[in-house]
Amino acid sequence: MKNGSITFLQTSMMLMLSIGLLNHVIIIPMLLQKAHRDSWISVLLAGSFFMIWVVLLYSVIGKNRDMPLFQWLKLKYGAMVSYLLAGLACIYIFTLSTITLKDTVTWIHLAFSTNTPIIVLASALLIVCSINAYKGIESIANTAAIFLPFVVILGFYVMTANYPNKEYSLLKPFLEFGMKPVWHGVIYVEAGLLELSLLLFIKHHIRTRISFMSLVALTLILILLTFGPLVGAIIEFGPKQASHLRFPAYEEWRLVTIGHFIEHMDFLSIYQWFSGAFLRISLTLFLINDILGIEKKRGKTLSLFLICSIQILAICLPISDPKFINLITDVLLPAIFWGMSGYFLIIIGLIHFGHRWRRVKS
Repeated sequence: MKNGSITFLQTSMMLMLSIGLLNHVIIIPMLLQKAHRDSWISVLLAGSFFMIWVVLLYSVIGKNRDMPLFQWLKLKYGAMVSYLLAGLACIYIFTLSTITLKDTVTWIHLAFSTNTPIIVLASALLIVCSINAYKGIESIANTAAIFLPFVVILGFYVMTANYPNKEYSLLKPFLEFGMKPVWHGVIYVEAGLLELSLLLFIKHHIRTRISFMSLVALTLILILLTFGPLVGAIIEFGPKQASHLRFPAYEEWRLVTIGHFIEHMDFLSIYQWFSGAFLRISLTLFLINDILGIEKKRGKTLSLFLICSIQILAICLPISDPKFINLITDVLLPAIFWGMSGYFLIIIGLIHFGHRWRRVKS
């Protein structure tokens, strides 16, 4: 495949920042609430099960990379099927983007900028993300390549710097409340890992080969992005205290000091979080336009303006933060897991059936 504009390495960097933000920041508080001390077991179980999904994904990822997925579906199954599936994909991606925007703006407002209206913070973030999305997939990939190395360095730094605060005995006893909470936690981890299936929407932009081992490696990295900070929160704060924290990954930064005189290193977390949020929102905005086939400059501008306006209205609704967390925990993420698992299984089935039908016909 030579027609794409980015490599799989660049794609992996984008997904590590985008999915990593969800797994590293948004999902961990819910995992701690649902699975408590054993939430790390949920991550390992979910990761093991997800390898089956990686096999299914790899079985279709190399097919029809010369055209966008929904154009191919329209050609094979008609406009109605293609438009219906494209519409559902846009709703899914819009939901992911809005959750990210709401969570990021809430964190900024609570931690650093309590006097700034949420609408101002959201508008500023959406403007820079829209510009990046407007410039296309290459711009998003290039910014990911710039941001990711420093995000990784800071991640290893906070992990190492907090070593004196870690008490691994807090991981015991195992299965304190049985397996039921662990299975509940699996749903949230799988909902995050399922975003790897967005490769089906991006594959026509990728010009290099996608190997099975590269998919496995990317999946393992995404699993570690959940496992590491989750275990860190448990062994640094204890399972009970960690489950009450709104942003455990951020609180881990607040423990970091340099010697006895330099504290408040948590400002470095701003770079990590903003890098992930910027890439995630930029990518989701781009994907919505790409799925809808909007290519003209004026069309892209109007579409981005409309999407961002709806997002701002959504996050400005009078919903308290606890209710927002309950909405994500009890409704949105479980619905995303069950609904999008079925959705992507249908997509994978249609791709296989379309190719088999073509071979039989020939």
